[in-house]
Amino acid sequence: MFSTDPSTTYPTNRLSRRMVLVVVVMTIDTIGSALCQARPVEAPSAAVVVPLAKHPFASEFAACDSDRDGLLTEVEYLHRTGRERSVLLREFKMFDLDGDRKISLAEFVTVPVGQPEELRGTLSDPVTVLKQTKLTELGHRWKEWDQSGDDQLDQPEFQAAAISKHVPGLESTSFRDWDLNRNGQISLEELAHVLDMAYGVRMPGGELLRDHIGRVVDLRSFQAMNPDPKGKVKREIYIQTMGGSPEVAEKWFPTINKAGMELFGIAQYATSAHRTNPVDVFLHIDTDIDGLLSQKELAGLPVGWGPPGINWLKGFDDDRDGTYSLREFLLIPHVNLLAVWHGAKDEDDDGLLQPEEFRFRRGVPLAAISAEYFRRLDVNQDHSLSLEEYPFSTTHVPPNEIHVQSADGKTVKIAIPDYPNIYSPEISPDGKWIAVDGWKRGQRNVAAHLLIASVETDEVRDLGIGCIPQWSVDGTKIGYSRYGRGVFIRNFEGDAEERSIDPNGWAIAFSPDGKQTAYVQGSNNFVIHDLTTNETRPVFAEGQSPYRYIEHNFAWSPDSKRICFKGHRDNNILDVGIVNTTKGDPELRVLCDAKDVSSDFSWLSEEKRLMFARIPAGSPRIQIFEIDPDGDKPSFRYPKQPADRSNICVSWSRDGQTFVYLSIK
Repeated sequence: MFSTDPSTTYPTNRLSRRMVLVVVVMTIDTIGSALCQARPVEAPSAAVVVPLAKHPFASEFAACDSDRDGLLTEVEYLHRTGRERSVLLREFKMFDLDGDRKISLAEFVTVPVGQPEELRGTLSDPVTVLKQTKLTELGHRWKEWDQSGDDQLDQPEFQAAAISKHVPGLESTSFRDWDLNRNGQISLEELAHVLDMAYGVRMPGGELLRDHIGRVVDLRSFQAMNPDPKGKVKREIYIQTMGGSPEVAEKWFPTINKAGMELFGIAQYATSAHRTNPVDVFLHIDTDIDGLLSQKELAGLPVGWGPPGINWLKGFDDDRDGTYSLREFLLIPHVNLLAVWHGAKDEDDDGLLQPEEFRFRRGVPLAAISAEYFRRLDVNQDHSLSLEEYPFSTTHVPPNEIHVQSADGKTVKIAIPDYPNIYSPEISPDGKWIAVDGWKRGQRNVAAHLLIASVETDEVRDLGIGCIPQWSVDGTKIGYSRYGRGVFIRNFEGDAEERSIDPNGWAIAFSPDGKQTAYVQGSNNFVIHDLTTNETRPVFAEGQSPYRYIEHNFAWSPDSKRICFKGHRDNNILDVGIVNTTKGDPELRVLCDAKDVSSDFSWLSEEKRLMFARIPAGSPRIQIFEIDPDGDKPSFRYPKQPADRSNICVSWSRDGQTFVYLSIK
């Protein structure tokens, strides 16, 4: 009564097995064709009606039905001949569409093996089922809402019923969106058509986007061709969009426009080559032939069907068994190429996707299926999507987290929302404060501020412009740099007056004995500054530095006699080097290659351990490594850190009991 979609009235369950089977005439497509986006299948011709009892498979079904109850058990299904037992078991599991562990004749004829497509039965489509379920729900209340009894709703009746609020995704639609013929009334047919559009079953013009064997029109490709105001696409635009090869023009285009015209619209495109073939793809990538798709098997999806990585499909695994049945598979976004689902944009740049941002067409089209997808993707049910739940486009930079990790295993995580870009963490001698430099979103690093975050409370102190902070041994002073102005020292508490140490210096650091500072001068040499006498001396003799550039965040040795750093030589050679800071020969020692090393070192006092961050071979995430500064063995990964995040900028407390680093998701 309520449906305008013929496919919803055809037999797909036990009760309707005596009804006729309606099919669409198509020629056989190969699995290889199914695996290639935009690979053609012949367009359907006029529909024909075939009595289900006269289907060519009906006699085979009857031969297998040993107890003559009109249903096949698994044992009876195995009576089919010509295929291995494992293949038959998979078919039974896949095409038991209602999950009752029995196969009806209506389900039997949906099995694609051994029959042409024009005779295959109507597959239960979970997207169409969603639409039909909602239509039935609204239809049951229609008479309640129809106060005038004319089987239609006028605007006051529509508003009183608040129908839009009953369909997720359509909450903001108006009476005009539902009154398709603009006669001031909404009929049951219009209700069905609106739901067809909202769930991606039909286009506004009535063109079906889904067929009886599970194919779905690749609507995103049609929209990528930028149809003109009349919804038409030129042949030359199509050929350019599809790659411009002669094969596209000669073989693929005729499946769209059989009349040979230069323009085509969605009506022609919807019956063309550009449709997914999910059933054949499922059979192809189900390599263990168990009738279910694992995460590993899903990696075999056609390249053009969606973004790489499918870990965000947890919300489509309805039975939570870690695999995907055919019904679950038919619902996933990769199969339903109606929009570039992973192309949603974080419009407000907050790093999260809101329901209103997960929209791909204006108004009604795709609104309900978009809402359904959002609900399923939102695994933690917080009414927003994070990048961990779903890939989307955003320029938001998640705030770096300061991880303060104690010897007892407890970790305190600190973020400074106003300053998402924070670096160079250094823990105070008393372990109560973490000093970092940071800048706000949209600012350049030259605008960095000195920020001091409490480990015990939410307090954050902003000490003004400065970067690369370093604590004095007693924790009363902070050394820091300013872009273009040199290196400074200031008090942490009380008087904030700063003392300029060297206007040409960069990256100042206090020695562990509290008697000296070191900083880089002229970009390629260390200067040792005596805090008592104010005397300075270079580490390398003038003109003798082997480096053209020495990076910041170097580290003093615990005995205040050496410095570890990252240095750049000519010819793109990078070193992790150690130099002597006492008078005389710098005794440069190259500890290891620094091409994959992040410059921020920590030299532990209680044992021979030097730590820094580097990118492990074959990994996209940077991790913290340790090495013996006096040994000859390679560095190895420090185990007490999260492996699923990038961890940089290491700092240890002087007593070796607290480990501080930055962690980035």
